[in-house]
Amino acid sequence: MKTRMLLAVVVLLSGLSFVTRSQAAGPRYELRWGTITVGGAWQVVGSAMLEDVKRMNPDITGSIAPSTTTGNVVGVHQGKFNIAFSLSDTTADASEGEGYFKPFGKVQDIRNLMSIYPQTTHIIVPADSGINKIEDLKGKKICPGAKGLSCDLETQRLFALYGFSYKDFRVSFLSFEDAAQQFTDGHLDALMFVTVPYPFAPVINVSSKRAVKLLSIPDDKAAQLCKFSGIEPYTMPANTYANINYPVKGIAVRSHIIVRSDFPDDVAYAVVKSIIANFKRYLTVYKSMELIKENDAVRDVGIPFHPGALNYYREKGWVK
Repeated sequence: MKTRMLLAVVVLLSGLSFVTRSQAAGPRYELRWGTITVGGAWQVVGSAMLEDVKRMNPDITGSIAPSTTTGNVVGVHQGKFNIAFSLSDTTADASEGEGYFKPFGKVQDIRNLMSIYPQTTHIIVPADSGINKIEDLKGKKICPGAKGLSCDLETQRLFALYGFSYKDFRVSFLSFEDAAQQFTDGHLDALMFVTVPYPFAPVINVSSKRAVKLLSIPDDKAAQLCKFSGIEPYTMPANTYANINYPVKGIAVRSHIIVRSDFPDDVAYAVVKSIIANFKRYLTVYKSMELIKENDAVRDVGIPFHPGALNYYREKGWVK
C-alpha cells in the first residue's frame, strides 16, 4: 500500500515538474534582428519579414533593432544579434579583415542566409548648385549617411580615387532621414548615398521639395571600385525619380541577410522558408524588392551559405 502511494506521489510530482519546465521553457528561439538607422529600407523590410516568420512559426519570437551595416556584422559575430542585414562589400571586408574590421581580424564565422536586392549610387546635389562632377564636391558640406554604413565606406573609396579624403570636405554623419531634411533645408551641399536601394524614400522626399540632380560615377572610377570584393557596376534607369530623365551610372552592392555559423539549422530553414512563402507581399511593402525574383535568394555574395538555408534551397531545386 505504501509502495503504491509512493509511486503515485512520484508520478504526480513528475507531471507537475514536466508542466513547470515546459511552461518555463517558453518559445524555442528568439530572433534579435539587426537592421539599419531610422529611414533605412531594412527597418521596413525587416519588420515585414519578421512578422511573417513569427506568424508561420509560433515558437519563434523576436524584434528588430536599429544598427549600421558594419554594426550588424560585428553584432552577429559577437552575439549581440543572431540575424541581421548586411551588404556584400561590408561582408567581404569583414571576411578579409579589412577596413573597419582590422581590429577584429578576419571575421569568418558569418554565413549568408538569403540574398536580396541591389543597392546603387545616389549622389544628390541641388540642380542649380554648379556641382556637375565628383571633383566639384571638394570643400562642400556632405553627408554619407551614418558612420559605418556601406555609403560611408564607398564614399571614402571613391574620394581616394581622386586623391581626396574626408579632410577635404565638411562631413556630417546623420541618419538618412535627418540627412534628407538637412539637405532640403539647405544645410548640406550633397548627399553621398553611394549604395542605397532604389527608389529610395529619402531621395523621393528630397526631390519632391527641391530641384535636384544625380551625379554619375565615371566608368573608369566605377571599374576601379569594382576591384573590391562585393561590388558590381550598375546603371540606375532613367525616370526612377521625378525629373531625373537620364540613367545614373555607378556601382551596386547586394543586400543580404546574415547569421553566424552556429545559428540553428532548423531555425535557418524556417526563416528562409517563411520569407520565400511571403515573397510577393514584400513587393508591396518595399518597391526595391521588385528588382529581384524569389530564386535570387541564392545569389553568391562571396561568403558561404548557412547549411540550414541550403537545405531549403535544395528542396526548391535552386541549388544542387
